[in-house]
Amino acid sequence: MKALLVVPALLLAALVGGARADTFVLHQGGQVEGELLNPNQTPRETYVVKTSAGATVTLARAQVKQVVRQRPAEAEYERIRPRYPDTVEGQFQLAEWCRQRGLAAQRRVHLERVIELDPNHVEARHGLGYSQVGGRWTTQKQAMDEQGLRWYKGRYRTKQEIEILEERQKQEAAEKEWAQKIDRWESWLAGDKARLAKESIDEITDPAAIKGLVQAMKSNANPNVRLLFVAALARIGTPEAEKALAFFAIEDPIEEVRLTCLDHLKAKKNPAVVDFFVGYLRSKDNRYVNRAGVALGQLGDRSAVSPLIDALVTAHKYKVQTRPAGQTTTTFGMGPGGSPGPMGLSVGGGGPKVVTEHVQNRAVLEALTSLTGVNYGFDVRAWRSWYTLQRKREAADARGP
Repeated sequence: MKALLVVPALLLAALVGGARADTFVLHQGGQVEGELLNPNQTPRETYVVKTSAGATVTLARAQVKQVVRQRPAEAEYERIRPRYPDTVEGQFQLAEWCRQRGLAAQRRVHLERVIELDPNHVEARHGLGYSQVGGRWTTQKQAMDEQGLRWYKGRYRTKQEIEILEERQKQEAAEKEWAQKIDRWESWLAGDKARLAKESIDEITDPAAIKGLVQAMKSNANPNVRLLFVAALARIGTPEAEKALAFFAIEDPIEEVRLTCLDHLKAKKNPAVVDFFVGYLRSKDNRYVNRAGVALGQLGDRSAVSPLIDALVTAHKYKVQTRPAGQTTTTFGMGPGGSPGPMGLSVGGGGPKVVTEHVQNRAVLEALTSLTGVNYGFDVRAWRSWYTLQRKREAADARGP
């Protein structure tokens, strides 16, 4: 059996000369360029390569890391390149030949040679991306560099903008890592690693964990597990964590979880949280109006008094199914304070109808009486009169004697 030729890198360089064909990249460094003489060998054991210098090199399969095939246009380029003289006209013609065949890298080489020979060659300058600015040739990159801009993620950006984007990338990576940890610990809570999982959750203080905790809160059906996540959000204590607690103080289906969220928020006295709950007073869902009333009463912020007065009695629309024409139907829905009760009578006309019910919100009234020390029931007009008088007194006190 014929022995394979193991070719040192220095010898390869001498053998390949100026040949340009397929490129055989070697594991130990270096490469061989030339024509493959045994393309149909199966299974592949050797690469027999003929270089442009006329030498034949046999490479063992184990020597070759990668084979980069040359396109037909590239082979044609190597064949015709010597025909073009090293002049402005010759090099520009060859650059145009490359452009027509999609050989961008080769075209650039010849355009750069053109401007070496003629620095003011307009077509070559434009082909390389130059423009004339203030009487001198400059590329867009050079112009942007002079303005302190750098190409980053698809466009030119300032240094500060790049720093912000990179910081955001780090933040997103940290959030993803925390989400994976929380998901893993959550799965452990039901097995023999429950103690380790609880201890790990109890040690969370990193703001990057907030998104993972929120996702877990939304997906976990066990209120006791959700309480673990509530405690973690409270420990983190950032405005974003408080926003999450405020959300679950309204949206969580279990009252104990909602009230626990409020317990953590009461000590913070964050005006943004008050505003968040005030927004829920305008909810189309009467349950959320009353939950917002509970929350605002717990927080004890008197800035919520006016919105609470507006939410004492709220209008809610319900779709009801009527009976056949001529029959009377009693419709039921959520009554005062969110409790079930009759909403009224309607004469059937066939098909569903939308009815509007004005509901007295008991939790909102309790919040108002807690914040003000007075009670006008659901008499919105009396509450408004009292509130206007209070504002006048406060203004007079502020002016002094």
